[in-house]
Amino acid sequence: MTPSNLDRPEEPFTRASRDWDIEKLYSDLANAKQEFAPHTRRGLTPVEKRHLCGLLCGCSPAEIAALLNKQIKGVEVDLSKTLYRYIETLTNRPRNALKNWRDAIDWLDIAGYKKQLKTSSGATLKATLQHSDSILSAAISPDGQLLATGSHDSTVKVWSLHSGELLRTICGHSTAVLLVAFSPASKTLLTRSRAGTVKLWNLQNGELLKRLAEVHRHESVAVSPDWQILAIGTTRGTVKLQHLNSGQLLQVLEGYQGDDISAIALSPNGKMLVASGLNAASGFCRATVTLWELPGGEVRRTFGSENYVAITPNSEILVSYGYKNIALWNLQTGELLHSMETGIRITSAAISPDGKYFAVGCFDGTVRLWNLGGELLQSLEGNSGPVSALAIGHLGETLVSGSENGTVKLWQLRI
Repeated sequence: MTPSNLDRPEEPFTRASRDWDIEKLYSDLANAKQEFAPHTRRGLTPVEKRHLCGLLCGCSPAEIAALLNKQIKGVEVDLSKTLYRYIETLTNRPRNALKNWRDAIDWLDIAGYKKQLKTSSGATLKATLQHSDSILSAAISPDGQLLATGSHDSTVKVWSLHSGELLRTICGHSTAVLLVAFSPASKTLLTRSRAGTVKLWNLQNGELLKRLAEVHRHESVAVSPDWQILAIGTTRGTVKLQHLNSGQLLQVLEGYQGDDISAIALSPNGKMLVASGLNAASGFCRATVTLWELPGGEVRRTFGSENYVAITPNSEILVSYGYKNIALWNLQTGELLHSMETGIRITSAAISPDGKYFAVGCFDGTVRLWNLGGELLQSLEGNSGPVSALAIGHLGETLVSGSENGTVKLWQLRI
C-alpha cells in the first residue's frame, strides 16, 4: 500500500527534521497540548506536525498555506488555536504572548530544540539567548568568561559565555542601552543609555558604582582600551576627553569637518582618535572621517565618509563602513588599502581582538567575516532579523551576534 501524505507529516518541509530534534518536539508539544487542552485528541495530529515543520523551516503562515494549497486565513486561524498555544505552554510563556510566527522559532531555539548547526567553514552555533526587544550592544569580557548585552528593553543582561546561563540582569536605565564595555580586569561594566547617562556597575553584585557623565542622546561615547579616558563626540563637532574615574576634562579636540559625531574610536596604543558623523551644512551627508594625534590633539589626516570607525589592535589600520561598503585604510599614510561591497546593507561591525579578521552584520540576518587583506572568509546564517550588534572573544574563536528581534546567537568559529 502506498503511504499517504498524512503518513509523512514533514513533507514538504523535510529540512525541519535535519535542523531540529523533531521527534522530541513532537513528544514535548504533545504533552504541552494535553496540558493546554486536556480533553483534546492525544498527540499532535498530522496537520499540526506539518504546520510545525513549516514554521521550523522558516516559512510564514502564508508560505505554508501556498505550499499545502490551503487558504491563508485557515492556516493562520489553525496555528493561533493550536501550535502557538502549545509552544507558549512548552516554553513557559504567558498565554497569547506569541505575536509573530517568528517568535515560535526563536522560543524553541532558545529552549534547545535546534540541533547545533555547522556552516561549511566549520562554525558552530552554540546557543541562542533572548531579550524582550532589539539587541543594541554587546561585549565579551577580556577574561573570556562573560557576555554583556544591552537592549532596547532598557536592560543589560550578563551571561556566562561558556554555558549561556543568565547570571544577572541590570535594570538601572530607563531607555535603550547603546553601549556596554568591560573593564580590563572584567570586574566592572560601563553602560550608556539613549537618554545619555553613562554608568559604571559592579559585576559581582550588579550595584551601581558611579554615574560618569550625562551626554546628549545624539552624542557618541567610547572608552579607551586601558580605561583611563572617556571620549565624547559632541553634536557641535568637537571631541571631549575626560578622565574616566574622576570626570576631569582633559582635552577638547577641534577641527572636525562636520557637525554631528556619531561614531568614535581610540587606538589601542593611545596615540590616535578617529571620528565620523554627519554634516548638516551639506544636507546631513556623511562627514569626512577625521584622525587626531594624541596627546597633542592635532588633526593628522582625513579619510572617506563612513558611519562606523574602528582601529585594529596593532593601531595600524582603520576599518570603516558605509551603507553597503567596507573600507580599510592605512592610518600612517592615509592610503586606501581595500574597498569591499557587501551587496546588502551593513547594520553592525566588530574587529577581533587578535586582529585576524573583522565581522559585519547585515540587514538580511547574515554575519560576514573578512580578513584584513579584503578576503571574505565565511558567512554565518542563523539570525532571523537584521544583525544589530556584534562582539568577538579575545582569541577570535567566539562570535556573538545580536538581532533586532531580541535574540543573541553564540558562535564557535574556526578561522
